[in-house]
Amino acid sequence: MQTHQFKKLDVKPEGSWLKRTLKSKRFRKTVIYSLSGALIGYALFYFVDGRAAGVIWNSAALENVLMGFGFGILLTNSPCSRGMC
Repeated sequence: MQTHQFKKLDVKPEGSWLKRTLKSKRFRKTVIYSLSGALIGYALFYFVDGRAAGVIWNSAALENVLMGFGFGILLTNSPCSRGMC
């Protein structure tokens, strides 16, 4: 009767979850897209409403920045952007 032999696994320490997340390409892409979306949102506010009214920042600017930030996150983390459609 033959006994089962198991293969030896090569287990390497991966580091902490936070380090792996911060170094991943997807995380960097998400940060870049969300910050650029926030910048585009502010630029749209400033050139459409802010410059004519003479304001640099108000609640409408915050809404546009958050909307751009959200679109940046949506573009990088939606299932279709990850090829799962």
